[in-house]
Amino acid sequence: MSKEAKSPRTFRDAFAAQVLGDIDTLLDKVEAVNGSVNAATEKMQQTIIEFEKAGETYNQAVLAANMRSKNEMVAFLQTATNSTVAKTKDEQRELIQELIRKAVGDELTTRKQALFSSRTRPTFIQWSVIVTICVVTALVSSMTTVALLRNIQP
Repeated sequence: MSKEAKSPRTFRDAFAAQVLGDIDTLLDKVEAVNGSVNAATEKMQQTIIEFEKAGETYNQAVLAANMRSKNEMVAFLQTATNSTVAKTKDEQRELIQELIRKAVGDELTTRKQALFSSRTRPTFIQWSVIVTICVVTALVSSMTTVALLRNIQP
């Protein structure tokens, strides 16, 4: 509708002009609000995109930190395991050697006592039997030690 420069002639015309002016003002305000809402929507979309990027960056940082922690933990556990295995292997080796020394020593002591308790001196054949027994005992104990140590190694 075109606006007339003339004053309205009747109350009805004045009221209609007033209502149309108010409607025009409201339409201008609605258009302004619509523009503001559209601008706010675009800004909100940009903010959402920035939040998504920041969330992805944070997620990647957390994953990287977790991977570093995992690698450090694996390295520590590997070092601790190697140290424990080496220590246990040494302890078991010492224990086996002590047990073998004791067993062989007791057997040799018994043989010596039996040998020297008799009044007669051993003959060459008796000495060869004693030496053979000692050699066999030493070989068996050495083979047992090697077999046990090979079974202990990881």
